[in-house]
Amino acid sequence: MRSRALITGALLAMPAIAAASRLHTELKESSPAQDAVLTESPTVVTLTYTTDVQLVESSVSVRSATGDAAPVGAGELAYLHEDRQDVLVFALDGPLGRGSYIVAWTTAGPDGHALSGEFSFRVDVPGVDEPDGAAGVDATPAPGVEPEPQRTRTAGDAGAPTFEDAAALVTRFLFYTGIVGLLGSVAFKVIVLGAATNAGFPKEAAEGVSTGAWRIAAISTALLLVAVPLRLWFQARTFFPDDPGGNLAAVTAGTPWSTGWWLHTAAGVVAAAGVALCRRVRRGETGWHVVLAAALLVPLAPILSGHAWADAPRGLSAVATYLHVVAAGAWVGGLFCLLSAGLPALRAADADRGGTGPGLTTLVGAFSRLALVAVGTLVASGGVKAWLHMGAPSDLWTTHWGRSLLIKDFVVACVMAIGFYNWRVVRPALSADPDPARLRRSAKAELAFGAAAVAATSWLVVQPL
Repeated sequence: MRSRALITGALLAMPAIAAASRLHTELKESSPAQDAVLTESPTVVTLTYTTDVQLVESSVSVRSATGDAAPVGAGELAYLHEDRQDVLVFALDGPLGRGSYIVAWTTAGPDGHALSGEFSFRVDVPGVDEPDGAAGVDATPAPGVEPEPQRTRTAGDAGAPTFEDAAALVTRFLFYTGIVGLLGSVAFKVIVLGAATNAGFPKEAAEGVSTGAWRIAAISTALLLVAVPLRLWFQARTFFPDDPGGNLAAVTAGTPWSTGWWLHTAAGVVAAAGVALCRRVRRGETGWHVVLAAALLVPLAPILSGHAWADAPRGLSAVATYLHVVAAGAWVGGLFCLLSAGLPALRAADADRGGTGPGLTTLVGAFSRLALVAVGTLVASGGVKAWLHMGAPSDLWTTHWGRSLLIKDFVVACVMAIGFYNWRVVRPALSADPDPARLRRSAKAELAFGAAAVAATSWLVVQPL
């Protein structure tokens, strides 16, 4: 019945998927155009993009092509109109002298990722000499030579990784690990332990499992809270490298990314309150309800600060991303709880038999049912996300994002293969010989690849298509 439901849902979603289109932000055209030669000084620089862009995270500068880094055309940046947020207008505060100039720009598309680029033009006013120090290289293309197209640079176009790149990657890893851990602890406590208890799981072991799940929820909450200021700093650093500290307020207002950051902050605070309530015996269940609310809130943050907000139809993309994050958290986070909370609690409650007996098979069986649903949801939602984000199958090997996706898919395939082995071989063997060591070995391998999948996701989410 589960398989039929998945197939039916996929068929119902096909019309929406077929109508999907990619919203990829890049510079569409500019005025002055690339390599244009003007007979009079422009009053504005106009940049038209393929999608709406975020004014608060945009900047434009005009400088001489002589190598002088100081801007020569400072002005005000604004949208063309409030209903044309795909066009930025940079009003120059004075005329430009004769010479060649370079326009450098930075902005963010709907997904909040940084985009930048530059192009050149020349002012060649008849009868006007070039000002001192402003003579530039003639940008007029030679006869028969096509000018190079304007190119948008993204994070994936950078050179060798720097320490700052590594620190930003670690921050994203902490963020996603916190999400996975929080979702996994709640899923294990509410779904797995609840089903196992109804099936006769020992009460004394259940209390130990609940305590272990609480510790994992507390650690995950700490990771989420640590990631809050770090994510803010690196976002400000990306768009305002000269003064990130002075632009923190600008980064936290007016963009989808900032909304996602505030949701991340709120989820961390709510989770912390729930974890604190769980320590009180009389309010333990209330505390878990609060943690559950935080766990259901935090997957919204990646939606607003990643590719999901740039794909169309946006509603389908957001739902697929939400389900993808929840399923990954329930599976990988739940597996971590099984190893770090379930098995130790059984061992402590049944020391004479080394943690063996019906309690082990009951708990593993309850987790297996959750894992099956999570894996099915993960595959279905991942397929929808890939379909929405790719323009063509060749994107898988011709783009930064596609190649990163292939790496992540390989790692996830390894996790699934080990999980399939645990489900079809290890789980039945436990019924005849409930030895936790048999499960522990293969489950640790599955968890290790799961952690690698989280790391791959931390890299994938910032890769351009």
